[in-house]
Amino acid sequence: MKISWIGMVTSFFAFTKLNFHILILLISLEALMLSLLIFLFSFCLIYKNNCSMFLVLLTFAACEAALGLSLLVSILRLRGNDFVTSFNSMKFYA
Repeated sequence: MKISWIGMVTSFFAFTKLNFHILILLISLEALMLSLLIFLFSFCLIYKNNCSMFLVLLTFAACEAALGLSLLVSILRLRGNDFVTSFNSMKFYA
């Protein structure tokens, strides 16, 4: 459980401080989800609880990863870069 807490803190720090590229944000969000999955799975094993929430969170993590990557590809095709600072305007076209 301690490893999952360290992973959550590290990925949250990366999400808040390393926000230059959208890809870095997506990777840190995925690391946060994996840390939460490890925490939930270890919680289920320690307390002999039902692991249905683990499967639900795993499904949401997979959907989030697929949706994030598809949005990243569409942003790269539309704008040509993945900088977070390029979203300072309200224009949603190139």
